[in-house]
Amino acid sequence: MNQHILFSNYSDDKDFKNLFTSNEIFDEQISETNKILFRIPNDFSQIDNLILTYDGQNLFDSSTSHFGTIFDLENILQTIENEFEKNFLIIGITSNKKRHIQYNPYPKENEINHAETHIKNIVTNFLPSVLNYLNVNFENTNQIVAGASMGGLMSIKTSILFPQFRNIISLSPAFWFGYPRVLYDVKNLSNESSTYLYTGKKEGHIFGDHVKNIFSNDWDLDFSNNDDFYYSGVKKIENSLKSNNKTVIFSYQENGHHNETSWATAIIDILGKLI
Repeated sequence: MNQHILFSNYSDDKDFKNLFTSNEIFDEQISETNKILFRIPNDFSQIDNLILTYDGQNLFDSSTSHFGTIFDLENILQTIENEFEKNFLIIGITSNKKRHIQYNPYPKENEINHAETHIKNIVTNFLPSVLNYLNVNFENTNQIVAGASMGGLMSIKTSILFPQFRNIISLSPAFWFGYPRVLYDVKNLSNESSTYLYTGKKEGHIFGDHVKNIFSNDWDLDFSNNDDFYYSGVKKIENSLKSNNKTVIFSYQENGHHNETSWATAIIDILGKLI
């Protein structure tokens, strides 16, 4: 991949004054494009925390969100930065219409693993392009990777491939993609990693049918209803992390849904614990 990556201000809107965007970057394997978004703190002479995150279009701007809801991450970060006096550089990678293959680290055996290629491109090409553009001091920076749903799987896989991302935020990971392989793969995480795992207890609404009609009934999960199925799958990941002696901090919301509104509430709590 030898594409030249250029950056510009995201918008003239004052609400996005510290947000920047790249040109479209073509993924030849899947014939689709991604863009890089990055958010700089008020003072970035020394970056305390770098968060690399997936589905970047859902972080800051409701007009680009896939479903109209966003994390509203700028307001979250301003509050946390003021409270803890730690700053955050956010690098978000947008997804596209082929997200189901670009964000699936566990494809069938006869399929190409586009997700691994995408992760490697991000860490070895996208990330350095931002750091070179900003010319920032990257020493002693806490490196974090975050994602929700399929992005939650991608955050785990990113840390497996690049263990410098010791802190993993995995929100409602879409465990059924490649299940149960993710349960076995977490053993490959660094023993120095910490996974902040979250799910809501009302996330079954994303399935269009009863899960027992969709997925293999021999999975050792709770098929009694869709909400319990989702919760039990994420708990399986927690149990696998624990059984492999990996550090995991699990949280849930009784009324948490599969959307950015619930995830935003969760990430406030997680970032407070993480820093």
